[in-house]
Amino acid sequence: MLTDNRCIVISTHQVRDLDSLIDTLLVLNDREIVVNLPMDDVVDKLIFGLYPDTEGLPVIYEEESIRGKNAILRNTAGKFSKVDLELLFNGIITGNKTLLGILKISLNE
Repeated sequence: MLTDNRCIVISTHQVRDLDSLIDTLLVLNDREIVVNLPMDDVVDKLIFGLYPDTEGLPVIYEEESIRGKNAILRNTAGKFSKVDLELLFNGIITGNKTLLGILKISLNE
């Protein structure tokens, strides 16, 4: 059983559906910790959504899909969205400086 004194480490590249299992996100890329945040901080900083068109939106990172564009935007209105871990992971490992900057700001706040 998981408690405040226990930690379970899940190491995977298949991050889909892990959001309900984790409370802290740690991302290693090229032997460096690039993100180490509670999931609540990620939700506070970012919005994840599927959009038919992202033109005119302040998109930080996006990927095309058959259903539209999966995008990450900065959460400036304090709204809640479900974290798309796969999209976030892809944005992080591509070296998206804006995304990494927002997540590192969270570490220092």
